[in-house]
Order: sequence, then structure tokens, then C-alpha cells
Amino acid sequence: MAFALLFAACASVPAGTEAGIRELEQQQAKLAITGDRAALEKLFAPGFRVINPSGAVVTKAELLDVLAGGGPSPYASATYETHDVSINGNLAWSVGLETVVFARDALGSRAGQVVQRRITHVWEKQEGQWRLVLRHATNVVPPPP
Repeated sequence: MAFALLFAACASVPAGTEAGIRELEQQQAKLAITGDRAALEKLFAPGFRVINPSGAVVTKAELLDVLAGGGPSPYASATYETHDVSINGNLAWSVGLETVVFARDALGSRAGQVVQRRITHVWEKQEGQWRLVLRHATNVVPPPP
């Protein structure tokens, strides 16, 4: 089902538009919850990498194992707000704010925790489709009271 939504999003918005990138980012947030491996494989470029909030570099295969490895999603919910998109030829980059609610973690200690992250995405048009090549996530620390 999510794969069909991703395909429809790619087909319904002219490639290379800011609206197209924004729609793909919304789909990416939904796919993090549903764990649709086929759709995530299509969305992530072959050399996709994530720099996670703790600074570790995570490969496509490692992230797919977390999001679509057969177990429940680590997230109860995820929302994404794109703040800025720039497109230059076959490259696009965006900055946004993601809010996730954890469903679980390895020890179960994060269930229910809400975390906001500042996200930078780098997209590349490959074989006519926009694919996510890099994601950098930084936890947003609330300002002191």
C-alpha cells in the first residue's frame, strides 16, 4: 500500500518541483512508521547514508533493518515539516523539523518519548526519480526555562 502511495506521489507532482520534494518527505515520514521495505528501497538511493543524532553514520541496509526488518517500528508516530527546499539541476536539499514518538527501543526505555529533530535531506534525481542520498538528523534541545 505505501509503495503505491509513493509511486502516486512521484507520478502526480512534476519532477523537480519543490512541491514534489515536499511530498516525498511526507511519504518518507509515513514509511518510517509502516516499514514498507519495497517503498523504502525505492526512496533511498543505493549509496544512501544517515548521520544520526548521536553522530554515527548509518548505511541504507542498517536503516532498513531498523525500519523494515520484520519487527515493529521503533516509532509510534512521525511527523515532518519541511521548512526550506532548494533545487539545482539533479540535486535538491531541504531543511525541516521532524517530531517522533518512540514506540520502543532495544531496552524499552524510550517508549512514549517525544523527540524533535532538525533534519537536512539531500536528494538526487536518478533515472528520472528523486531518491534520498543523505539524511542528517540533530536532536533539538528545548531552550532552558
